[in-house]
Amino acid sequence: MLGYLIKRIVIVFGVLWMVSTLTYFTVHVTPGDTATAILYSIGGENAVSEKNIEHVRDKLDLNRPVYLQYFEWVTNSFKGNFGTSYKYNKPVLYMIKLRLPNTIKLGITAFLISVAVSIPLGIISALNHNRIVDHLSRIFTLLTSSFPSFWIAIIFIIFFALKLKLLPVSGMDSPKSIVLPAITLSLGMMAPIIRMMRTSMLDVMGQDYIWVSRAKGLKESAIIWRHVLRNAIPPIITVLGLQIGHILGGAVIIENIFSWPGVGGLLIDAINAKDTPMIEGCVLVVAFGYTFINLVVDIIYACIDPRLKYSGEGK
Repeated sequence: MLGYLIKRIVIVFGVLWMVSTLTYFTVHVTPGDTATAILYSIGGENAVSEKNIEHVRDKLDLNRPVYLQYFEWVTNSFKGNFGTSYKYNKPVLYMIKLRLPNTIKLGITAFLISVAVSIPLGIISALNHNRIVDHLSRIFTLLTSSFPSFWIAIIFIIFFALKLKLLPVSGMDSPKSIVLPAITLSLGMMAPIIRMMRTSMLDVMGQDYIWVSRAKGLKESAIIWRHVLRNAIPPIITVLGLQIGHILGGAVIIENIFSWPGVGGLLIDAINAKDTPMIEGCVLVVAFGYTFINLVVDIIYACIDPRLKYSGEGK
C-alpha cells in the first residue's frame, strides 16, 4: 500500500511538471506580444506605445531568453512563489486563494446536483429495463451529452433570466446566482454517471448469485439493497472522480459565461492578457485537483472492492 501511494504521488508531481512546462512554452509560442497584451488589457489602445512596451518588457524581464524565464519560474515555484500577476500586479497565490473558494462552491453544488439526479435515475432505468422509464432515461442521457455546455448556458440565460426573470444572469450577489451555473455544469456530468449506473446495475442483476437469492425466496427489495447496489456502486466511484475533473475543466467556460468570480474566469482573463504567471498558477490548480481526486478515487475504490489488488501485491 505504501509503495503504491509513493508511486502515485511521484506520478502526480510528474504530471504537474509536464503540464506546467507545456503550458509555459505554449503561451510563449502563441501569436502576440506579452507586453502589448498587458498594456491593452490595462488601458486599451491608448496605453500601447513603443515606449510603454519597452518599459513593460524591462520591468518584467521579458527580454531574457524564454528558457531562463522558465528556469527562474520553476526554481521559485519549488519555494512556494508562483510569481506576480502581470495584469493585477499582485501575487498569483493571493489571487487564486481569493477566487478558489468560489470555484469550489460552484463545483460542489454542481456535483451534488448531478449525483442526486444521475444515480437514482440510473437505478430506476436499470430496474425498468426496456420499459418506458428506461427509454425516457436514455433520451435524457442522449440530450444532456449532445448539447455543449455553453449552448445550454445561453438557453438558460434567455429562458430563465431574460424571459421569466426568475434568476439573475451573472455574478454572485444572491443565493439564486449559483442556480443557473451549477445546473449547467451538472448537466454535462449526468450522462456518464447514468450510463455507468445503469450498466453496472444490469450487469450485477444478471449474475448467478442474484438468481440464487431469488430462488431462496428473498424479497426483491432486499436483493436490490443488499446485493445489487453493494456490488454495482464501486465502478461508479471511478466515474464520479473523473466527473470532478470535468467540473474543474468545465468551470472555466461556465464561470466566464455567467461572470462567476472563480479560478476559471481568472484563467480566461490571464489568457487574454498573456499573463504567464497567472496562467501557470490557474492551470496547476486545475491539474492538481484533477490528479489528486483521481488518486483519492483509486484508494477508495481499492478499499471498497477487496477483489482489487495493488500492483505487486499477491504475487
